[in-house]
Order: sequence, then C-alpha cells, then structure tokens
Amino acid sequence: MRKLLYWLVVLTAFASNPNVTAQTSVKWDLRRCVEYALTNNISVRQADIQARFSAIVLKQSRLQQIPSLNFSGNHGFSFGRSLDYSTNVYTDNNVMYEQMGLNSQVSLFNWNSQRNIIKSNDYSYQADMAAIDKAKNDIALNVARQYLLVLLDMEQAAVTGIQLKQSQAQYVNTRKQVDAGALPELNAAEMEAQVARDSANLIGTETQIEIDKLTLKALINLPADAAFDLEVPPVEQIPVDNILETSPAVIYDMAIRSQPQIKVNNLRLLAAQKNYEAAKGRQYPSISLFGQLGTAFNSSFKALNEVPLADQPTPAYVINGMDKLYVYSPRSGVVTSKKNFGQLWDGYGNQVKNNFGQGIGIGVSVPLFNGWSAKANIEKAKWDIKSKSLAIEQDTLQLKQDIYAAYNQALGSFHTYKARQKEVTIAERSFELASKRYDIGAMQTIEWLTNQSNLYNARINKLIAQYDFVFKMKVLEFYKGQGIRL
Repeated sequence: MRKLLYWLVVLTAFASNPNVTAQTSVKWDLRRCVEYALTNNISVRQADIQARFSAIVLKQSRLQQIPSLNFSGNHGFSFGRSLDYSTNVYTDNNVMYEQMGLNSQVSLFNWNSQRNIIKSNDYSYQADMAAIDKAKNDIALNVARQYLLVLLDMEQAAVTGIQLKQSQAQYVNTRKQVDAGALPELNAAEMEAQVARDSANLIGTETQIEIDKLTLKALINLPADAAFDLEVPPVEQIPVDNILETSPAVIYDMAIRSQPQIKVNNLRLLAAQKNYEAAKGRQYPSISLFGQLGTAFNSSFKALNEVPLADQPTPAYVINGMDKLYVYSPRSGVVTSKKNFGQLWDGYGNQVKNNFGQGIGIGVSVPLFNGWSAKANIEKAKWDIKSKSLAIEQDTLQLKQDIYAAYNQALGSFHTYKARQKEVTIAERSFELASKRYDIGAMQTIEWLTNQSNLYNARINKLIAQYDFVFKMKVLEFYKGQGIRL
C-alpha cells in the first residue's frame, strides 16, 4: 500500500510539472537552445521592454493632437470675510461653497512641431524594435559559440577516453610481460604513470564540459540545476558553406542590408532629424482653440428670517371731522438663525443653473524670451544628428573590418584544419608502427608514450581547428543574414 501511494505521488508530481518531464526527456539541440534564449534571455527581454516604452511614447504623442478635456471641482467651507461665489461680492459670513468647471483645448497650428515629434517617436519605436532583433542575433551567436564549445569539450573527452583505454590496455600487456620477465619493471611503472595522467586528463575534460554547460545555461537563462542534456551532432555533418564561394566584399554588401544594427542607426538618425525640425518649430508662435464651462454654488451658515414688528406711523394722515387720522405702515425685521447641514443645500439646483457660464476663444503663444531654451534645444538636436551620423560611420567601418577579419580568420582556420588532418594521418601511422615495434620489444616505453602523446595532441588539435573553422564559417553566415544553423 505504501509503495502504491509513493508511486501515485511521484506520477502526480510529474504530471503537474510538464516542463520537468520535457526537459529531462528531450535533448537540447542548438535550435532549442536559441529559441529558449530568445524567449528568456534578460538582454532580449530588456530590449523588448524598451520597445514597449517607445510604443507608449509614440501613442501619447499621437493622442496629443486631439483636444484635451479636463474637469475641475472643489467643495469647501470658508470662515470670516470671503468671496460669495454666487454674487462675486465679499461678505463677512461663514459659508459653504462649491465650484465646478470643464475645460478643453486643442492646438490649431504649431509649425508642424507636433507632427515632427510624432514622426521622431515613430522612428525611435522602429529603431527599438530593430534593436530587439539585434539583441536576438547577438544572443543567438553567443549561444552558438558556447554550444560548439561544449561539443568540442565532449569530443575532447571522447578522444581522452580513447587514449585512456589504450593506455590501460597497453599497461595490462606490459604488466604481463614484466611479470614474465620479458620487460623490466620500469616499463610497467611508466605505463602506470601514463594511465594516471590520462585519467586526470579525462576528469579535467569532463569537468570542463560541466563548466561550459553552466555558461551555456546562463546564456539562455536556464537554472543551473535544471536537467540539460545536449544533442551532439557529428561535426562532419554540420552544414558549412564553401568559403571560396563569396568574397568579403559581397558578404559586406549583404550585411549592410540585413544587419539590425545598421537599421537601428539609420532609424535613429531619421528620428534625430525629425526632432530637430520639431525643435525649430517650437521657436515660432503657436495658435490654440479653447473652451470652458463653469458654475458655482454658495450657501451661508446663517438663515435670514423676516418677523413682523409693531406698525409705524407715517407723515400721511386722513381728516375725520376735526381729527387727523395718521396712516400706519406695517413694519418687519430680520432674525438670523443657524442652518442645519441639510438646509445648507437649499437652492443648490437654482444656483448651479443661474451661475452656469460658457466661454470659447483662440489663444496665441509667442515665445519671446525663455532663457535661450528654444535655441538650446535646436543646437542640441543639431549636434544629436551629427552624433547619430558618426555612429553610422563608425558602425559601418567596424562592420566592414569585422567581416574582412572574420573572412581571413575563417580562411586561416580552413587551412589549419586541413593541415591538422594531415598531421593526424601521419601521427596515426607513426603510432601504429611504434606499437608494433613496442610489442616486439624493439622500442622503449618512453618512446611509445611519446608517439601516443603526439597522436593524442594531433587529434585534439584537429578537433580544435575543425570546430574553430565551423564557428568562423557560422559567423560569416550570420553576416550574410542566414542566421545560425547546425
């Protein structure tokens, strides 16, 4: 029962985490490494964030062409002498007041300054999008370099393992001959020392594999403890173009049209030029249209109530016989009383309606003196254009230099690889003859070990030259816009 529960827990864990199953069951080839890096590498993600920032700036500059609309309102209490917002007269009353307004403004003419800003932001956004492609290309090239380095480590480990087996087999044969008295004990000691050296070399190459794997994991942003088993294609089957098919000049022409960095520089130059035009437009008058709506409400804390008083005689009278009957007029007074909170709102609708006002107009803004800021912005924009032009010139020269250097390095690697192939053939023949002589006792152990070491070094040097040539060719393919392929 316990075993059944244990396996249920294990199966549930694997089912709930398909990534673990996928990572442990599928080997990582270069395509998968590159695709994972393009999605998860921090540099690529940062470039994507910068492009999103540029998209927001572009959207904001476009929306600034439409009229603005803002509502404002305030509600408060005033004590002592204050302005009655319903009559616009100062009084000595404690009051509750409220004001509301709606304002709108739109630019009618600004010498195309806003449109040039929009174009500049649009070019900057396109440049940042191209910068994402550049970041992807850079990380793809770095991943390919590290991937090939791990493959080279594995090949070196395989060669070292073969030499270790040869040394172990030769040690066994030598030990038998020493025990039989055919060879001195020194031969066995020298062979045993060689086995130890080869074992240490194998441990070193296997350790280097893990170290370079960790570097590759870091490049693609994979956790260091994640399962990571590489697909190992035979280096002879890796497709490589004929280095003599195209000249470096042709590769350079291809790179100028395909490399994202050149596109980034050109777009940033266009953005700087439009920014300069916008800065020039801001030194001239601008015209805008505005409109506003507003109303107000005002209520005193005290209520005024009229009360009747005793009638007051007037100078007028009526003669009734011998008597004068004076005319009395009614008289009233005003009594103040404190309002409760509900009474403070009496007449709210009427006041808001009666105080409602509207306005519309045209505004002109003329920059007369602003601390030389307008001129400074023009000058800075002008020098920014010069800076962007120099960046294009520098990167173009650097690209040509890199391509010609990569071509010559690839050509040199090709000839080195051919020479190393011949060296291996000769070393294998020499080692075969040395082994035959050693087996019949016609050669000392130290001489046989020297031949074996020469063969080992020749094979390692051939592998290094072969992988170096493959990578140099991949760099040229990258400049030709073919991407990274193994």
